[in-house]
This record gives sequence, structure tokens and C-alpha cells, in this order.
Amino acid sequence: MGMDTDRRDERADHERNAGERGKWLSPLIALLGVWMIALAFVLDVTGAQFWSDVLVGALLIGVGGYNYSRQANERLANSAIALIAVAAGLWLIAAPYVLGADAGLTESAYDLWFYNHIAVGLLAAGLGAYSAYMTRDHQQDTRRTKA
Repeated sequence: MGMDTDRRDERADHERNAGERGKWLSPLIALLGVWMIALAFVLDVTGAQFWSDVLVGALLIGVGGYNYSRQANERLANSAIALIAVAAGLWLIAAPYVLGADAGLTESAYDLWFYNHIAVGLLAAGLGAYSAYMTRDHQQDTRRTKA
């Protein structure tokens, strides 16, 4: 019985984020999602490009919102969820190559779409990776202080 209580206490310590460390990362990830959706409506892109931008934008909003809600309740961000932002960022980097440039976009609109994907992809991957790293680092610090 005492062993179960110890495990629950240790697990709760791993999930606590009393200082709300890294809380600013999640809204930035969500804002990247809002940006991707807004740009999908502004630029005249193909159906595949449009839906890719909208779905990835919604995914980033969901990831950012979920981890922000955890951090607002003094819990750590979920590192697995943060890694979803990394995967979404990597997709954004690859999307211009996979979905193609011959979408009927004017050259200047395509350049904006292309460079936007690279920039937002790098930011999403970087912020997601940093969020996952901070969460894992905090959990390891907690384990070391317990031992």
C-alpha cells in the first residue's frame, strides 16, 4: 500500500510545473497554427495545399492549446504532444516539395507560400522540440532530486 502511494507521489512530482516553466511555448505553437490557416485563405492555392495548411494549422492550434491548458493548471507540457508539433513542422518543410510548385500560383505568391512553409516549419519543429526537451529535462531533474 505504501509503495503505491510513493509511486503516485513521484508521478505527481514529475507532472508538476509550479513555476509554469515553458508556458510561453504553447501559445506560440498555437499562433503558428492560426497563421497557417489564415494564409491558406489569403493565398490562392490548390486544394491539396489548402487542406494541408488548414489541417496542419488546426493540429498546431490543438497541440499548443492542449499543452497550454496543462501548463496553466501547473502541470508539465506533454512531451509526446510537443513532438507532434515537431512532426507538423517537418511536414511543413517538406510540403512545398511534395505538393509541388505547379499549382497555378503566381511566382510571387508561390515564393511567399514556399518561404512561409519553411519558416513556420522550422519554428514549429524548434518550439516543439524545445518544449519536449524542457519537459523531459524537468522530469529527469525531479528524479535526480528524489534519489
